[in-house]
Amino acid sequence: MSDSERVLLEHGFVLHQRAYRNTSQLLECETAEHGRVGLVARGSRRAASGQRALLQPFVPLRLSWLKRGELGRLTQVEAAAASCELAGQSLLAGYYANELLLRLTARDDPNPKVFSCYSRCLAALADGAHVARTMRIFEMSLLDALGYGLELDAEAGTGEPLRVERSYAYEAEHGLRATAFGEPDADVFSGRHLISLREHVLNDEDSLRAAQRLLGHVLRLYLGERPLKSRLVLQDIVRRGL
Repeated sequence: MSDSERVLLEHGFVLHQRAYRNTSQLLECETAEHGRVGLVARGSRRAASGQRALLQPFVPLRLSWLKRGELGRLTQVEAAAASCELAGQSLLAGYYANELLLRLTARDDPNPKVFSCYSRCLAALADGAHVARTMRIFEMSLLDALGYGLELDAEAGTGEPLRVERSYAYEAEHGLRATAFGEPDADVFSGRHLISLREHVLNDEDSLRAAQRLLGHVLRLYLGERPLKSRLVLQDIVRRGL
């Protein structure tokens, strides 16, 4: 990249913002063609500024910036479409998706597939889609976009296609092998549930629970031991039945 970069009206979303100095904000944004970028929005917290209302999560934006060094300077922002209206568990799920992107992506690493699966996730949540199913599909698609995709077509060692009636153990960074339920120290899944995840069906609670267990295991490999704050909140809400 050259010493100076000017980008005009790039599609993007704000993932996170925080106050900076007296009147400005520091932004982390996911963009269609430039990946995750860090931007300074100068003066955006002033009462007279029209930017603050736009620079919120889940608002489809067009962003322009000038970049010299690690952070860019926001030069223009406008709404690209109506805000994705999220509430309740859908809102928490949206923040969970944002936190995943912040933890799993690096700045200035262009990846249009990441932007696409994130946009689809927000649109589904805004349309009232089943939250758990939407998030499992998002996790699966995000891992694939980042090059960490799960191989759910066949057994790792033999290449034999997955079968609905069989059981499989998942081994980190190796794949699936046929096994039996009850095998000691094995994370075992039914072929039916794995195929349901592979095909993005997940139309019953057992399949959803299996998908959450498998994807949670895989995500921990890349997230490390520090838990996601938004996921802890979601789990607490589900446990308490709120």
